[in-house]
Amino acid sequence: MTRITGKHVKKTPCCGTFIGSQAYGSINMMAQEHWTDGRTVHGLMSQDGGIRICKCGHFYLLNECEHVMTLPKDKPRAPDGWQKTKDNWWTRFLGKPTIEEIILHYDTRSQSEIDEEKMKTPDALHVADESMPEIFKQSKASRQLQIAARRRYWQYLNDPVRETYREQKKLDPDSFPDYQPCSEQRENMQELIDLLQKYSTDWLEVSELYREMGDFSSSLCALRAHSGRKSKLHASIFFLINKGVSTPARFRH
Repeated sequence: MTRITGKHVKKTPCCGTFIGSQAYGSINMMAQEHWTDGRTVHGLMSQDGGIRICKCGHFYLLNECEHVMTLPKDKPRAPDGWQKTKDNWWTRFLGKPTIEEIILHYDTRSQSEIDEEKMKTPDALHVADESMPEIFKQSKASRQLQIAARRRYWQYLNDPVRETYREQKKLDPDSFPDYQPCSEQRENMQELIDLLQKYSTDWLEVSELYREMGDFSSSLCALRAHSGRKSKLHASIFFLINKGVSTPARFRH
């Protein structure tokens, strides 16, 4: 299961603003759907690549921030009137918490005090998929930020075909819908391929990009260059190359 244990306090790389992000004790990568382009649907973890926007307007990645400290998970707020709790044998017999237990396990501050504290380290601001092209124009975007933005835009532009895919599979489980990426999609995919080949070694993703562009020969070469373990994604891409299918596809993770 995905378990949140508290909050990381960080400083943004652009102007040093303090922001908060969730600290995880464990992560579950399960999802209702897994797609060959990396998109997951109804998953238990965010798949936004850690892209955020600062109050100064600069885009950044969470892993580019300077870590300041980790705060423990917020305690539940103490019940109203907790100060009047009676500490006697009857209270303990009924299983109600004592004043000492309330102070230990609950946040006894007023709501205004809690809100004021949270304002000191506001949560990092998320960025919508459709805003990815704004990152492409940022002059000081790191290579990793460019890759994350191009990847998310690739998946976002593929979203319309997912519903078509689902409907076709209901009618014929063995068939695949036609997929013809538009010029904007092809340009973004080629930019992502260039970035990955220059600054990364994710040949599996490069293979998928080439496959979706209909270049099955380059897709197969990239797949053969992949030196990691032969995952279900690897097997799915190989199967689709042999079938001559360029459509983004679901697979069993």
